[in-house]
Amino acid sequence: MQKKLAKGIRWNLNDLYSGTDDPRIEKDLAMAETLALEFEKKCRPFFHDTAPLTAGQIAGLLSAYKEIVTCLTRPGCFAQLVFAEQTNRPGIGAFIQKIRVRITEIENHILFWDVEWNRLDDAKVETLVNDPLLQKDRHYLLKLRAYRPFTLAEKEEKIMSMKANTSSSAFSRLFDEVVNQIPFYVTKGKQRVKKTEGEILALLHSANRPERKMAARSLAEGLEKETHLLAYIFNMILADRRTSLQIRGYAHPMDPMNLANEITLPMVRHLVTSVKRAYPLAQRYYRLKKKLLGLRELYDYDRYAPAGKDRTQIPFRDCQKITVEGYRDFSPDAARIVEQFFTQRWIDAEIRDGKQGGGFCMETTPDLHPYILVNYTGSIRDVMTVAHECGHGLHQYLARQAGILESHAPLTLAETASVFGEMIIFEKLLKDEKSARKKLALLCGKIDDNFATVFRQIVLTDFELKTHEAGLKDGELSSERVSDLWIEANRELYGQSVKLTPEYRHGWKYIPHFIHSPFYCYAYSFAQLFVLTLFQKYKTNPSSFVPRYFEMLSLGGSRRPEALAELMGLDLQDPNFWQSGIQILEDLVVQAENLYQK
Repeated sequence: MQKKLAKGIRWNLNDLYSGTDDPRIEKDLAMAETLALEFEKKCRPFFHDTAPLTAGQIAGLLSAYKEIVTCLTRPGCFAQLVFAEQTNRPGIGAFIQKIRVRITEIENHILFWDVEWNRLDDAKVETLVNDPLLQKDRHYLLKLRAYRPFTLAEKEEKIMSMKANTSSSAFSRLFDEVVNQIPFYVTKGKQRVKKTEGEILALLHSANRPERKMAARSLAEGLEKETHLLAYIFNMILADRRTSLQIRGYAHPMDPMNLANEITLPMVRHLVTSVKRAYPLAQRYYRLKKKLLGLRELYDYDRYAPAGKDRTQIPFRDCQKITVEGYRDFSPDAARIVEQFFTQRWIDAEIRDGKQGGGFCMETTPDLHPYILVNYTGSIRDVMTVAHECGHGLHQYLARQAGILESHAPLTLAETASVFGEMIIFEKLLKDEKSARKKLALLCGKIDDNFATVFRQIVLTDFELKTHEAGLKDGELSSERVSDLWIEANRELYGQSVKLTPEYRHGWKYIPHFIHSPFYCYAYSFAQLFVLTLFQKYKTNPSSFVPRYFEMLSLGGSRRPEALAELMGLDLQDPNFWQSGIQILEDLVVQAENLYQK
């Protein structure tokens, strides 16, 4: 039944290309190569002429550079999207590898720009970025300068770029292929039924406890069979990162991600410390959850069990209506943009073998639009996931005006509109629900998601840091050692409130962020706490909030996070900033406790 709820809901990638054999792919790559060779020939001398480098030269250089990046982005995005929609499709691995190698070869002709820009002395850069001709690109240019201490010589940068296709990128692809093809089995009557990873993870949210337990066991069994390979991939990602950190001279394994997010290590540590200090709140809630479920012991597979018995499955068309109407209550303009994702077929929602698990929203180029992938099983939680990804879509759609180089917000704020979108839909569902029992179930579902976003993501960050530190000290880690570190990080969160089963030791093996984007996860916690505070501002004065919110989203990544937050009247430097969001989480728990007492 789950597979039928979104059957046929597949995206149409024709706005990019009609297929992997579309001649426009080669046309765009050839155009990019021609432009890159011209760029190299014309612009490289700027940095070696005896005449002073001018703002006009940099402005012209950036204009040409953006055109090249746009030409490369289209085939790069298309390759990732067609791979994600069916990772087991014959020949698709060879296609994505071919595209990645070709893009790297072309990028190597324009790579000198980053290197030469960071070789300029500070006084010269200060003069250039303050010239009126470069005001629109000032933030981008200064952000590049943040990498100055870690930028290598041009030949070395080319080597780093080329080796990525046979190291980190190659292992990322292998991880996706392995995980997305693992067969997971559950027992129905006398039959063993094959499930996808997405379906198994959805069953962990089932109201039926034996079903949840079976899903946890099935997930563990499937992952255990691939332990050797998954552990090897994990170790190679760790090793490759250690090597890259050492070559570039980074002091801390989080430094590259923090630079990309434009925040400091002390700020991340403050976030982590603030959330860890609130772990007792999570334990308090899980003790309540145990009472709500009428259990003597709450196991790891019980954490996301619904507090109510409602097993309603929502067809995707109804999900579309709920999502669009929820956004319309917030802003007609937001609804108009979000509705296009459904009507123009920019969403892939059906469940099928070989499809990438989880969900994402991928931006493309400023002249086009993003695409959304979800694995829709019909639960309220899946509706929230669609709302989440549509929030990303809204953000990326609006941020197109920031241009190809700065449309993408740093991860810490890239999750803002997505989490805010979830809050919009949750508030609508809660407002429309008349039954106190169902209200409690909705509230607990939202707390479950909030806690998974705030607390669990800090656990994932803590686990990553532990494995990087252990790998730095001991080299390659056994799967048992990694599992021990996984349990250690989780036990700190759950304490005695949740009993962790032996099957839970496999929980680190399927999480893609560890492989694709090390230290991505703290951004979820950052965004959730940021949005909780932001949402309170919205409820206080919706009419003045919406225009400023749209302005913030439309700026994409063209401002530092603290500057974007300041637009909304928020101060990320405030020592108590994170506590305000945590307090809102506690208020939700108090609401649930009060409803439970009624």
